Amino acid sequence: MAAGDNRKQVAELKSLREKLNNALRRKEYAIAAETCIEIIALDARAKSLNIMVCLYHKDLGEAYLKLLEYEKAVASLNTAREGLIEYRATKKLKFPDDWLNELKAIERLIQRIEATHLK
Repeated sequence: MAAGDNRKQVAELKSLREKLNNALRRKEYAIAAETCIEIIALDARAKSLNIMVCLYHKDLGEAYLKLLEYEKAVASLNTAREGLIEYRATKKLKFPDDWLNELKAIERLIQRIEATHLK
C-alpha cells in the first residue's frame, strides 16, 4: 500500500470519528448509525488502521436502540460483545481485566432490550 493511501485512510477515519461524535452530541442517531457502518466498512478496506471495530458495533447498537430498531440493536451489540471477547483473547493487554466492564455493560444492555422489547 502506498503511503498516500494510508494517509488518506487515516484522514477518512478521523473525519468519520468527528462526524460520529457530532451526531451523538446532537442526538442524531440515524446519522450516528450510518457513520458507524461507514467506519466498519473502512476497517474492512483498511485493515492496517487497526480500528477497534467492536466499539463501533457497540455505538451502532446503541444508535439502533435510540431509533427503536431493537433486533438490529441486539445484533450489533452481540457482534460488539463477540469482538471484545476475541480482542481480549488474542491481544496482549496491559491489564487482564481490560474491557470486562465494557463487556458487562453490553451484556446488560442486550438482556434489557430482550426482556423489554423482544418478548
